[in-house]
Amino acid sequence: MVNYNFPRTTLPFAMATKLGGSDWRRIPYCLGEVRATTTLTFRRFRGRILFRDPQGQIARIISEDRVNRRRILAGILSVGLLSLLALFLPSLHKSPEPASPSAPALAQTPSETANAPAPSDTPIIPAPVVAAKATALPPAPQSAAGLPDVDPHKAFGSKNAPVTMEVFSDFQCPACKTLFLTTNRQLMDNYVTTGKVYLIHRDFPLAMHAHSRVAARYARAAAQLGKVEPVEQALFQNQEKWEQSGDVDGTVAAVLSAAEMTKVRALVKGGTLDAAIDKDFALGQTYRVNQTPTTVFHSKGQTYPYSGVMTYDVLKTFLEQLLSQK
Repeated sequence: MVNYNFPRTTLPFAMATKLGGSDWRRIPYCLGEVRATTTLTFRRFRGRILFRDPQGQIARIISEDRVNRRRILAGILSVGLLSLLALFLPSLHKSPEPASPSAPALAQTPSETANAPAPSDTPIIPAPVVAAKATALPPAPQSAAGLPDVDPHKAFGSKNAPVTMEVFSDFQCPACKTLFLTTNRQLMDNYVTTGKVYLIHRDFPLAMHAHSRVAARYARAAAQLGKVEPVEQALFQNQEKWEQSGDVDGTVAAVLSAAEMTKVRALVKGGTLDAAIDKDFALGQTYRVNQTPTTVFHSKGQTYPYSGVMTYDVLKTFLEQLLSQK
């Protein structure tokens, strides 16, 4: 294919006058070989001209303008395709949007490092939801007397209180430390001693914590001497120290007399405390506990497990809701 550019086309007058209709398309020879003195000037031709040479071959001549138009059109299409790719390719690499958080529920996903619920996430008691979750748990006791394996040395308040709280905790768990130090004293003063809540401390030492079971033994031994609260306070307040050193004995000895410490050490070495710790752990598993702290509330035949740290304000609001139920 040969491209020709004919800005001006000249033909002899005699020949031009004889060309009519479509006869001008059939010019036998190259235009440069035709001689004439009188010429006609035609407008620049845009399109295709077919010439037949003496051998009968047809030469196709395509106007340069038409080629340029094709090139321009191809360029526009290319730019358009590139623009579309630029728009859609980034969307292919976007990570999926995180699922919208569901409404706060009483039973949360277990995780020892789970974040504490914000004060605004006040736990509520949607009866149908709670009832559905309660069906997977052991039958709720009608009173504290129906709870199994309650160590009276680690239980506080009246068994006839309308609300019973079982707190499953690990002395080496940072979240348990936060819960104890921020809520225990106020809970004891405002609800336990007033007969509104029966509080039970349960041991749930996690295997990931090297010294948590040892600390549970010392706390249980101290509880048998009536010294559970100062020992638990000491263990939680000095958690980082004995966690690094493993010196649980020294931490407990700092808040007990020498005579009391002698009795505590004897109980710890006696090996009888592990059975009670294991019973608490087994009970926690029936409640589906695998996070510390986990608080299990019992009220009016219903069970409400709550996993994670609860601020005192949230706890107070929740307890008032339970106490106001009829």
